[in-house]
Amino acid sequence: MRKRLVLALTALATAALLAGTAFAADEDTTLTIALDSDIVALDPIYAYDFTTNPVVNQITQALLQFDVNNELQPLLASSWEQADDTTYVYQIRDDVTFSDGTPMTMDDVIFSMERNMDPEAGSYLSWMFDNVESLEQTGDWELTVHLKEPSATWQFVPGTTACHVISKAYYEEHAGNFGMADGGLMGTGPYVYESWSAGQEIVLKKNENYWDKEQELALDTLVYKIITDDTTRVMALQTGEVDFTTSTPADMLEVLHAVEELEIQDIALAGVTYLAFNTEREPFNDVNVRKAITAAIDLDAIQENIVREAGQVGTCLPNNSTLFAGDEEDWNAYLDSAEHVTYDVEQAKAYLAESAYPDGFPCTMVISENSLRYSIALYIQEALKAIGIEVELVKVSADEHTAYQFGDILDEEGKRDYDMIMAGWEADYPDMSGNIEPLLAGYNTGAGGSNAAAYANDAFDDLLRQASAITDPVERTKLLCQAMDLANADCPYVFLTYPNKQVTCNKKYTGFTLNSSWLWNLYFKDFTLTE
Repeated sequence: MRKRLVLALTALATAALLAGTAFAADEDTTLTIALDSDIVALDPIYAYDFTTNPVVNQITQALLQFDVNNELQPLLASSWEQADDTTYVYQIRDDVTFSDGTPMTMDDVIFSMERNMDPEAGSYLSWMFDNVESLEQTGDWELTVHLKEPSATWQFVPGTTACHVISKAYYEEHAGNFGMADGGLMGTGPYVYESWSAGQEIVLKKNENYWDKEQELALDTLVYKIITDDTTRVMALQTGEVDFTTSTPADMLEVLHAVEELEIQDIALAGVTYLAFNTEREPFNDVNVRKAITAAIDLDAIQENIVREAGQVGTCLPNNSTLFAGDEEDWNAYLDSAEHVTYDVEQAKAYLAESAYPDGFPCTMVISENSLRYSIALYIQEALKAIGIEVELVKVSADEHTAYQFGDILDEEGKRDYDMIMAGWEADYPDMSGNIEPLLAGYNTGAGGSNAAAYANDAFDDLLRQASAITDPVERTKLLCQAMDLANADCPYVFLTYPNKQVTCNKKYTGFTLNSSWLWNLYFKDFTLTE
């Protein structure tokens, strides 16, 4: 199963390649990447999902970057320091250029970050700036960030797309179509935007003006093929039509492992697959309905019969032990003692009898074209029949699913337009609040775009604010546990499974090591051809 060249080569060159010879210097080297959905936009303020990020991360860059050990390293900022509890100072590089050769300025840096703070922009990452008092230039190439109160997690934000820098001039010239197919995006990254055929493919080319002259770029072209169907994507990997994907179907691993030309990296990530109840909509605004459904779902059965080696069984926390870090003993103790709804069909019927819907009701569940999640959804659909709840599965494309998940699709009342949604999340940074905050906090303040349950609890939010302002890990853990007690009593989510991540790459390429920061640090500039 040999790799098929994407761009036309001469018959002689093709034969030489298949015989194992190296690419000639003047040949265009193309890496073809399979995405399971189209991207949201060519814009870092919307780069907050598993398909948009692997594209945008090649075009724009952040102040800092996560390495393979999840440690922050310099990127557009050469160094940084925490001056006091609420002040961070970043020294910005003075030798960076955009892909058109124009210099990056401090104005570009501040403009790019402030876009996330502008409510009119609708940034998916705006919540990361809720605690920011101001951004100011305090030297020729110095940026100072003032926080409203101390934060245990701000340190990680400059390594995400929230602090990616775009060309202000380019943005202003393309104000009407920036981030769209005809408007594109200009950044400082090693690749430049060439084309986007909606629903089909995206093409990037090597940045000939890339500022980091020490970086050798082995790839001339990146072609992203949008292949929504899991089986079709697997066949494309088998035949060599595509070389790389982060969307490896977990239930088809056995097929891919049998292909000698492919390498699969597999690790446990700080992620979760969840079922979210739309708590703004009847009947899911009734806590007893939510508890009834939760009690009717056997997480152990899902793990044993469906997920198997593709993940770990869910608990009452929105993440596995990957984020427990130095507080592992305390969090394990919490799991042992926390009061939460567990599997019990008779108790599920009792909860429903206490609700305003004792005889059950029909409802819908939005799901994506992910084959493993579809299998879980079928199980849940059957399980809920036992307590009188009829679930219609609404299968949508992955990009449409993202729009539902982030609350971009609303009903006539301006509320999220679904009853339930099955979706996934991975922590934005290596901290216990990395899943708790985006999934459960801030809905009353308008910062809860990722809060798919529309969960609003002022007491919960207050505990999270307190925890964020404390750097002592023991005290933070106590507050986070108290917050999770409130959430578990309200039951806005069922945390179904903690999936492992599988990334598949043709062995013709090397240079990628999968880690839990892959959403931020998947850089194709690091790829090289295997000797």
